[in-house]
Amino acid sequence: MKTRLIRCAHLLLCTVLIGAATGGGAIILHYLLDIMQEVTFGHTEAEHPIVTDHSDTVRRVLVLIAVGAAVSIIWFSLQRHTKLVSVKAQISGETPQERRPGFLRQTLHSLTQIVAVGAGAPVGKEVAPRELGALFAGRLADLMRISQTVRPVLVASAAAAGLAAVYQVPVGGFVFLFEALGLALSLRNIFTGAVLIFVATCTAHLVISDAPTYPVPQLQTTGESLLLAVVLGLAIAPLALWFRAASQRAESRKTTNRNVLWRLPLVLALVAVTSIFLPEILGNGRPLTQHIFDAASGLSSSSSRLDATALGQALLYALALLAAKAILVVASLRNGAYGGTLTPGLALGSACGFVLTGALILVFPTLAQLQPGAGALHASELLGIAGLLGAVTFLSLSMNAPLSACALILGFAGQDWQAYAPFAVAVGVAWGVKRLWEAHRARVLAGA
Repeated sequence: MKTRLIRCAHLLLCTVLIGAATGGGAIILHYLLDIMQEVTFGHTEAEHPIVTDHSDTVRRVLVLIAVGAAVSIIWFSLQRHTKLVSVKAQISGETPQERRPGFLRQTLHSLTQIVAVGAGAPVGKEVAPRELGALFAGRLADLMRISQTVRPVLVASAAAAGLAAVYQVPVGGFVFLFEALGLALSLRNIFTGAVLIFVATCTAHLVISDAPTYPVPQLQTTGESLLLAVVLGLAIAPLALWFRAASQRAESRKTTNRNVLWRLPLVLALVAVTSIFLPEILGNGRPLTQHIFDAASGLSSSSSRLDATALGQALLYALALLAAKAILVVASLRNGAYGGTLTPGLALGSACGFVLTGALILVFPTLAQLQPGAGALHASELLGIAGLLGAVTFLSLSMNAPLSACALILGFAGQDWQAYAPFAVAVGVAWGVKRLWEAHRARVLAGA
């Protein structure tokens, strides 16, 4: 009994230390992102949620082009003799290199991702804290002689804790641990994961605010929100499935040889030039998502009549952002960039919801008049709801993790229990479409 208590205390101590290290890593990445945004845009997201607002166009274009050249050299050098190790490879630890990847190489890899995103690369920043957390966990677990059966649990928990810490979404990180990372459900795993994520989130909270990333109105469970959830679940599912397939294909064919030295700078230069006309495509997706919610709220006015011209212009701009962001994310991943698709997927989903719902309102103007005398205001509310529902629908399929998507969006947008039912309907319908598509594809392949 005494030996068992000692082992439990030893594991608890290791868990707390890994959580503190992971939270500290999230703080370092947070500061690095702030520095890069100051260099590129002249301010940070804390000052302007749409970080491209009030920034100098020439400055951000030149910085992104210069950073594109620099990160291409770094990534080529890091991969010249050996592969970079992913989070899942660190968890499985099938080879000595995967179990114990080069500490400096992996750390520089994570820092480079944040430098690129801070300069405007159109990929997500969430992979870096996950990889850093997994790296810290592996080293500390080895240092404290943790058993080989428990070690993968700590590595996986630290990866989820990195995500939770950098975005201050502990519940989302906890769900992500068991659904997306595939950790088996057991009392030990639940306790270890919960403690590690809690410690990492609290440590990072010393610097990183826990305010919602997207301050939007609360989504209510109404007949309209449920009906809209069904429509968007059906319409967005094919787009999300395409994006997942395209991004996976890009990752599997990523340029890692000498060609990255010209391909990645060329793609990021294209991103920089495109941002002259569509600045919200820059970064991890937050500028685009925030633009969608701001555009929705901006359509309300003191007048009860909906301005169809303003709505049409907003839809065309959002559609251009949607297309450019999707193409450039895939192109960046294919040509050597490293980063996530979580926040880009969220941005694409919110844009899809906004565009599809706005188009319906233009075709059927009575949709905005369901409440007497509330035309423009009600249209604005519908578009805001559509942005949220589109985000959770798209993300559930692009991540292939519906529960994680719901938990993360609830945290990102500060939503309460009233959003549960619309989220569940939208995600459920989208996954129904996914199952039908998979069944159809299986029949086609069987017939061939």
